[in-house]
Amino acid sequence: MNKFKSVAAWLTFPVILTGQIVAFEHSLSLGFDPALTLLANTVANVALIALLELWLPDRPEWRWTRDGQVVNDAVHGIGTVFGENLGRSALLIFFAVIGGKLAAQGNLELWPTDWPLWGQVLLAVAVVDFCDYWKHRTYHAWSFAWPIHALHHNMDRMHVFKGARLHFLEATIRSLVVYGPLAALGASAEVLLWIAALMNFGGNLNHSNLMQKLPRFVHAMFPTQKAHWLHHNKDYSRGACNFAPLTMLFDHMFGTFRHPLDEPLHEVGIVPDPIPSNIPAQLASPFLWPLLMWRNTRRRSVEENS
Repeated sequence: MNKFKSVAAWLTFPVILTGQIVAFEHSLSLGFDPALTLLANTVANVALIALLELWLPDRPEWRWTRDGQVVNDAVHGIGTVFGENLGRSALLIFFAVIGGKLAAQGNLELWPTDWPLWGQVLLAVAVVDFCDYWKHRTYHAWSFAWPIHALHHNMDRMHVFKGARLHFLEATIRSLVVYGPLAALGASAEVLLWIAALMNFGGNLNHSNLMQKLPRFVHAMFPTQKAHWLHHNKDYSRGACNFAPLTMLFDHMFGTFRHPLDEPLHEVGIVPDPIPSNIPAQLASPFLWPLLMWRNTRRRSVEENS
């Protein structure tokens, strides 16, 4: 690697993340529609990282241009928008039908609305990290929940488009479990918007194949690319770690943090992997999981005996 690319690798993470946050704040200050602003900035973030991956890939063999699933990844990314909207609609219905203070006022009015925005966002990060951490661990620990999340781990490489490879049902649950508590506590729409932006921008970077060199302590503080890659390890005994989406606080607290510089990653994916390669079957996979597992076991048995 030449010196220019080596220096660039040290700049990718801080420059892209900081630059995207500044661009997002500036876009909001211009008075554009917040939802469209978030969508436009997220698309721009993905496009920038995807282009840089072609110039500065961490693993050249993982280039997204060689991935036969990249179109599927994009379709699932569109599906997450549907899923998140479905989750938000479910929250509105929930608030409307339950009795008491929450139904009457729309929230519990416990959120510190008098705090500056940056303070509210930091508090929201802690709430989201806690809720998403346990939601994520549940997917991996409970067999009945795993089929919903398996599609996100059904991959043989990492690149920026994999961040959006979520089943729409998982996106729905994320809206309910992760954003629901913030809404119930009374967090403003602006706080929720910033959390969604941080989740998108961070998720694009930590799933990407863009070379990112970072000091050792950064991996212990945030779900960096290498830390999240380790979570996607095909060897599950080494991949049951680094669950939280925005900081490593709860992974340290509950003993699931593993430092990526201490454990080299060889392959990503899942074993067994019963998920088909076509979109309709992937969308149906959580609902047909027993059948898919049976077919996968039968196919492997035939291959071993042939």
